[in-house]
Amino acid sequence: MEIIFIRHTEKEEVGEDPYLTKRGIKQAKHLANRLKKEKFSEFYCSDMNRAKQTSEIVSKDIKMKPKIVKSLNEFKSEMLRKDKNKWNREEKCHYNELISFLKKITKKRDDKSSILIIAHGITNRIILSYFLGLNLKKIVQFRQSEAGVNSIYWTEKFKNWRLRIWNDNNHIPDRLKHGKFSY
Repeated sequence: MEIIFIRHTEKEEVGEDPYLTKRGIKQAKHLANRLKKEKFSEFYCSDMNRAKQTSEIVSKDIKMKPKIVKSLNEFKSEMLRKDKNKWNREEKCHYNELISFLKKITKKRDDKSSILIIAHGITNRIILSYFLGLNLKKIVQFRQSEAGVNSIYWTEKFKNWRLRIWNDNNHIPDRLKHGKFSY
């Protein structure tokens, strides 16, 4: 099994749940072009506008509609700096829902399926942390570019998840790479 998880493209600066900028729409088209040759068994995205809009653009090229999953919504970065026992109820609930979702989609991890997820920078770091057993407090250092592609895969021989790709955005032309929220 392989899980490809991607950060949405550039978003507007205003509002709690912003949409994509014009640059973000262009980035999403380049992302879609990169992904169109891939075959995915499942496609998921967060319930936030920027991820849904990125997913809509991608879905046209991969010919697959995403399933919207609220547990893939963005987390606040401050949460990662705190000990888990100091998280508030909402943070604990959101985290547990994400982990439940990840467990559910990876039950048959030894098959040849490929799962696509379009989510957010912090969410993607939590996904990486969960599968690779990395410390959540340290994972904040793993930055995510807009349209950054990440990939992990299950290796049956060693019974563990392995990182294949982290934050690859070579599909984005240089003129579109460094937007407002690139890290």
